[in-house]
Amino acid sequence: MLVSPADFVAKAKATIKECTVSQVEEFLNSDTILVDIREPEEYARGHIPGAIHVPRGMLEFQILKTLEHIGATTDPADADMVLYCGTGGRSALAAKSMDDMGFRNVRSMDGGIVAWNEAGLPVDKPA
Repeated sequence: MLVSPADFVAKAKATIKECTVSQVEEFLNSDTILVDIREPEEYARGHIPGAIHVPRGMLEFQILKTLEHIGATTDPADADMVLYCGTGGRSALAAKSMDDMGFRNVRSMDGGIVAWNEAGLPVDKPA
């Protein structure tokens, strides 16, 4: 029996940690690592200030190298991370995948960049 994309995301959301846009806003000046998992063209249109870009399709393969590259000082399994995408579906699936890989402090931002924009929060856009 096939599972719909909505049901697949709902199943992932039932097992992961999520956070709100307002919680992520509080994390902006902390050690929390924000990871934008959208496609490169989406990221280029605007992203949360300070977010690093690791596309969903390469996340599992690149996240350890990315954490090393940015100089993360904690054990990667304990790194405090928030993943976000467009509306929260892809980041929920990505958070589930990272949980399965052994990351302990990964959350998905509910509502994604759409909710962030609707809240009128800052977005970095290329010049």
